[in-house]
Amino acid sequence: MIEYSEEIALSLVVLSWNTKDITIACIDSINANPPKVPWELIVIDNASSDDSADAIEEKFGNIPHIRLIRNTENLGFTGGNNQGMKMALGDVIGLLNSDTIIKKNAIQILYDYLTTNTYVGVIGPKLINEDNSPTTSFGYFPTPWRIFTTAFLPGWIMGNTRKALGVVPDDTLKEPMKVDYVSGAAFFIKRSVIDKVGMFDAETFFAYFEETDWCLRIKQAGFDVIFNPKARIVHLEGKSFEKMTSHRRIMQYDSAKKFFRKHYSLPVMWWYQFCTVIGSLVKVAYFGLRILLQPGRRERWLPHYNWNIFVFELWKRGLNPQKGTVRDIPQ
Repeated sequence: MIEYSEEIALSLVVLSWNTKDITIACIDSINANPPKVPWELIVIDNASSDDSADAIEEKFGNIPHIRLIRNTENLGFTGGNNQGMKMALGDVIGLLNSDTIIKKNAIQILYDYLTTNTYVGVIGPKLINEDNSPTTSFGYFPTPWRIFTTAFLPGWIMGNTRKALGVVPDDTLKEPMKVDYVSGAAFFIKRSVIDKVGMFDAETFFAYFEETDWCLRIKQAGFDVIFNPKARIVHLEGKSFEKMTSHRRIMQYDSAKKFFRKHYSLPVMWWYQFCTVIGSLVKVAYFGLRILLQPGRRERWLPHYNWNIFVFELWKRGLNPQKGTVRDIPQ
């Protein structure tokens, strides 16, 4: 491992909130697969209540290139990451979710591509599950057609050509490619881009769609956003939300509406709401029926069912955009 230096090339920021064990696993994976350039790690503990900060300090407190910041309040995904970026010393900053596990050379691959391509402002890896199957890694900005296909059509129907709001890449994608945005779970950006465009819009977004908004602003400033499948990072998606799936989905839904209000017209936002609600009702019926008819495969269908039952919570609040906002959801 390269010794700590004040001349840092790469700053990694890991945001932790009540994910003690997986945050430690994330840090362990970084230390096991470090970049080949001088680097630092900034761990932002977002006012965890599970003794995460104490456990992290006990294990990594004596490592000079790891800094732990203890927040007294939860600043959200956007606020916490902005805090880390302000402290970062590197010319490249990599934002990593606490529920990511770094695979061999992944960080270096992303760093090398970003720093050797002038017009690339942001890069992200291929995100995979623990079983090495792919998970959502990048996406495209909303259009009425993309909103419809994302809500109603399974990804396998159109494959990678679907250009959905969120894409699970298959094995046919082997080379770096331009996309509209990459997942905020593993998001590498040049400091020069931040200096020109700014950071996450923490005033608008607490969590979800913040990377979509950021990448839209970055592309408008003339920079490319790249998905690089040659770098692979495990994303233990949703571990910090596993006990409140509906809350997590409502957070996503409300943030999406904020994104549409900021960048699109009201009719497009209404179309998104219609497609999302009706599409989720169809999926609740479909996966509910599969669970009843195939009880032996319940574990396969139940996550899909749970992901869509948030529509009943929306029904309770009357689809009122002024009720149940993101900040009202338990964090």
